[in-house]
Amino acid sequence: MERFAERLKCALSDRSVTKKLYFVTLAATLLVLVLTVAGPEQKGKLMVSDDGSVKGIVRKSVSRSEIYNLKLSIEEGGEAIERDVSLTLQAVKSSDAKAGTEKTDEEERKAELDYEIDKMLNDIEYSDKKKIRLPEKLENGTAVKWSRGKSGNRSKLIIIPFVYILLIVLIVRSGMGDEEKDEQLMQKEILRGLPRFCNQLFLMMNAGMILSDSFEMICGSYKAFGEEDLSVFERELVSICDENRDHRISTAALLSSFAEKHNVKEFVRIAAILTENEKRGSGIVENLSRESKYLWDNRKIRAREGGKLIDTKMTYPLSMLLILLIIITVSPVLLGM
Repeated sequence: MERFAERLKCALSDRSVTKKLYFVTLAATLLVLVLTVAGPEQKGKLMVSDDGSVKGIVRKSVSRSEIYNLKLSIEEGGEAIERDVSLTLQAVKSSDAKAGTEKTDEEERKAELDYEIDKMLNDIEYSDKKKIRLPEKLENGTAVKWSRGKSGNRSKLIIIPFVYILLIVLIVRSGMGDEEKDEQLMQKEILRGLPRFCNQLFLMMNAGMILSDSFEMICGSYKAFGEEDLSVFERELVSICDENRDHRISTAALLSSFAEKHNVKEFVRIAAILTENEKRGSGIVENLSRESKYLWDNRKIRAREGGKLIDTKMTYPLSMLLILLIIITVSPVLLGM
């Protein structure tokens, strides 16, 4: 728990993470404001009778669109049919107000009753009158009863908090994972550069050089390439060599401490061989020769496995695109429920 708290504190102290959090928060706030304010709103009054049924609508203005949520009840053949309707009274232009706008929904309907209801709602929505009397019957004579409906549909606002929380978690998690990513990258670099380093140690110590001189010569050869051309592992070795110029600490102890810090078992094994040689002074050439061959073989195996994984690297982005396509397809249906 303490380690998690430290990683969380470190992530929140990162300026890039805080900028992302501020940006997501601002975007979510603006989106909520837009969805709250935008679109037609109910601004007029409903004409309600003594029994609570709605008889008509008095618009506040015909120059702008207004929305009214009502419930429509129909009794036909002893069967009661209820339907929640949202009347969007369209804005009337000055040229249309004189001639009148009366449109009908000509789309095919499987049921005649649905067709009559849609035609009636369409006539109401495109009416150019300020005071609208709601019809009590359909054109086929079916009685219609109106009542107050639910409040405005704000289902879109429900999704925003969940998306916002998800983005916050992902951003913080990415910031917390930077340290782990750096450590994993360092371990990969060590495994990649360790075969060459071990082989160099083997060749020099087989020629009769001691460990400290061999290590300094190897680091000197790394410097000759230039810092930009060195890997992270090679730069760390050069840094260790420069910090121990006076040989206050043995080279075997330095390499052992470095191996334990990054927890790479192959490097820990080589450091143990060097430490054992420093104490007893025997068998180091044979051991390094064996380890060098093992490391090169292991590196070849990892290279072959990496080549096989190239074909599967597109699986993640393709799956994300598929999920995005599903969300885009299903969202209109969920928002319309």
